[in-house]
Amino acid sequence: MSEDKRHFVASRLDGLIHTLELQAPTEREPSPVPTANGFTGSLAEAQRHRAELESATPARVDEIAAGYPEIAKDWAEKQTA
Repeated sequence: MSEDKRHFVASRLDGLIHTLELQAPTEREPSPVPTANGFTGSLAEAQRHRAELESATPARVDEIAAGYPEIAKDWAEKQTA
């Protein structure tokens, strides 16, 4: 994995964190951020994933990206462009 992917995912997570800060859901509301693989879409979780990226293994970066379908889709599109 290149540092490009790590930086791409980090940048996109920054955007998702900003969205969550502006539109934080209550306990009864769904997250405004689409997620997969058991991720909850909470602000705390996104912040934790963002912090984890700096020292994450390439496999963990892939797991984090896969947990946010928009990030995974945009990364795949970037690779084919």
